[in-house]
Parts: sequence; structure tokens; C-alpha cells
Amino acid sequence: MTSTDARHDRGSIVDLPAWLAGVGPREESVHIARTHVFAETSTDTDYICSTISHDVYFGVPVRTREGNLIPDGTVLTTYDQVRGYYEGRAGSYVVLASAQLKSISTNWYLFNESAATLRGTGMIGHVDATDREWVVNSAVLFPTAPDGIRGEVCVTRYPFIDIVTNDVESPVPPTDPRTYLPLREIEHCALLDRFLSGLRAHDPARIAAELRPSHSMAVRLDDFAGHQRVFTATTGADAESAFAQMFGDVRDLLLVTRLATDWYVFAEYLGQLPDGSIRRLALTHPVENGQLTGTFGYGRDEA
Repeated sequence: MTSTDARHDRGSIVDLPAWLAGVGPREESVHIARTHVFAETSTDTDYICSTISHDVYFGVPVRTREGNLIPDGTVLTTYDQVRGYYEGRAGSYVVLASAQLKSISTNWYLFNESAATLRGTGMIGHVDATDREWVVNSAVLFPTAPDGIRGEVCVTRYPFIDIVTNDVESPVPPTDPRTYLPLREIEHCALLDRFLSGLRAHDPARIAAELRPSHSMAVRLDDFAGHQRVFTATTGADAESAFAQMFGDVRDLLLVTRLATDWYVFAEYLGQLPDGSIRRLALTHPVENGQLTGTFGYGRDEA
């Protein structure tokens, strides 16, 4: 059986009918991104890459116990880099299945939180993971374009190596006795509100108060002409500077999408620029111990 036959035997392509792409831009984003998600369950690099735009931005930080690190090779801005990423990844693990836990669809991105089942094909860090299976909980932003996903911006809840070796360090439960409430989500919602308030006030101190000193960042922002700026940071101070560039000229700011979970917050920020145009930024912020440990996402300016 060929890899193409195997894909069609699974039946998932049938779940993404062609008519969906013609309903509207929101549905087209769903079709584009979920076609890519399905393609990732194959080991066919050509097939996977056929679902990717040639105008790309991938942010795939490495999750460690210290946070989401962005070493060389984890912020990808060319199609060849992305293809190399998938070719290299196949030597460590393959995706067997992906359960979609949360989804937000718009006319320019799909956001998914998923629990993906992986099978090892080689080394994960210093551990030989060959033929081991494990489940990884990730939050992924897929900016979309007419010719495929424009990007895959992913944060992972726990380090792969800890999951493979059964050494996951779970966070300490909240001490609040009201255990019937979603306590962590409430805390993180308040954290996002404080952070948003600092951005609105253009107050570096209030912004810095909500960031871990080792805050990491990888965000792409496109202007009207499609010219891109990519902001990266590995410290809270560098992140403050990047936030000043992304939000410093915004007159007013609100959230059009908010998702607070027990390990990250996702928000789509909408701001008005001095000329009356708007800026959209879809950002995922992992959270640990009451601070934002990273910012990963994509944005664009619109008339």
C-alpha cells in the first residue's frame, strides 16, 4: 500500500470536503489548517510540505524545565528551512494521531490546543525513544494563506524528554479551598488583565511585572504591504523592548479573543494605530508560577 493509499484509507480527508473552502474565509482557514494537521500524521515530507505556504513563519521553541527556549533552528522564515525541519523531525518522532481539545477559527488563523500521540523514531535529547509512544499537550497557532498554512507557532506544556522518561514535574495545586472553581484559569485570566492594562498604559514597569526574567519570544508582524518584522527575545528586558515596538504606537487596545487555561493564555489583541488603521496580534503566552514565560504568535496591520 502506498502512503497516499494509507492516507485515504484513514478517511480523514473526507472530513475536510472541498466545499468547505468555498463557504467563506473563516471556513477556508479551518480547511487549510486541518488539512495540514492531518498531513502531519503521515511520514511523507512532500505531502506535509504541500500544505504549507511559501511565505512562512514557524516558531517551534524547545520546551525545557526552564521554559520555552528558542535556539537556532526554531524560528523559521524560509520554505527550505521549514522543509528541513520536517525532514529532521522524522528522525526523532512521527505523529500518529492528534486529538483537538480547543479550537478558535478566524479568517486568517486557526488556533488549536491538542493532545497528540507520538511514536519515537530516534533520539529525544539523550534518550533513545525508538518505538516508544507518548502524548504531548500543545497549543498551536496556524496563520493561514491561500496556498497553505503560513506558519505553525507551537508551545508545549511539558518537555518531551520528561514525558518520554516519565519524569514530568506537575505544578503545585492552588491552595485556595474553593476546589470546585477553575482556580488556575481564574488566576491566569487576572494575570492577562494586568498585562493588558500595562500594554494599554504603555507602562514598562507594569508590563515587566508580569514577565518571567527569562521570558522568551518569537512573533511575526506584517505591515500593509506584507513586509514582515520578526521579534525574538530570550530575556524579559528584550521582550519589553519588543512589546514597546509592537504596541507603542497603539492608541487603544482590546481583546477580541481570550482563552485562559491552567498552563497558557491565548489572546487576539486589536489596537488602533494613529492613522486610524488597526493592528491584530494573535499571541500565546505560556504561564508558570503566576508569570508569563513566553510570547509566541503572529500579527498583521489592516486598513
